[in-house]
Amino acid sequence: MQAASLPALADLIARLERADPALDAALATAAPLATVPMREAVLPLARAQLALVQANADITLVADELRRYQKYALPGKPSLQIVQLRKQQGAVKQTALIARQNFAQATHVFLRESGLTAPARRLPTDFATGWLVKIAAV
Repeated sequence: MQAASLPALADLIARLERADPALDAALATAAPLATVPMREAVLPLARAQLALVQANADITLVADELRRYQKYALPGKPSLQIVQLRKQQGAVKQTALIARQNFAQATHVFLRESGLTAPARRLPTDFATGWLVKIAAV
């Protein structure tokens, strides 16, 4: 499932933090069995999704820059710039793995607190991503 864009997630987080009444009404109808106020359950999930989307965007940026420099690199010992970009790429990939784990944890907490259940043959993270896309569009 395609995640919401960075601006859409940032807008959703801002609306959740300022307690938008229209969003609260949409959240209440989307999950009537919630054990906590839905705004409190959705906010950590949206923040985790935002971190994951940002990490994936960073991976793409670093990979593009590394490809650009490696394209014209001379054979032999890599330049200092390429070595630094490879280190940066490793760090960004590590950040993305941590963001993915945090999103999975936030998804499980969200599903437990909201009373929602993911369909049987669908990953909980995919379900939560689709759910956030729908809520961000409200």
